[in-house]
Amino acid sequence: MALALPPCAHASPEQDALLFLDSRVLPQKAAACSARIAGYSGRFDPAFRAWLTRNKERVASGEAFLRADAERTKVPFEPDVQAVALGISQQWTSAPLPTLQDNCEALLIQLKESEPG
Repeated sequence: MALALPPCAHASPEQDALLFLDSRVLPQKAAACSARIAGYSGRFDPAFRAWLTRNKERVASGEAFLRADAERTKVPFEPDVQAVALGISQQWTSAPLPTLQDNCEALLIQLKESEPG
């Protein structure tokens, strides 16, 4: 779970990179939730859009940081990010329903707790 930073905190490139990864992984987690929990996407979609809007600049910064690191280390960027998202999605998809329900509720709380104020 990502930590919410106060607005005055100075984010590091690494923290922004984690937000970028969240921007790719959270929809995968939500897809696993929506497949087994009725009405979940209707709760996730607006919360995620608001989270993405609040973190747009940091997500972009994190993506740039990871792309530069991938170029420097000669590691393909997109396949690496997709592999992380797929692995997490498979874990959530195969989770027992009570565990999935807990994880899905925690995901919504995470998105809302990162709201300013």
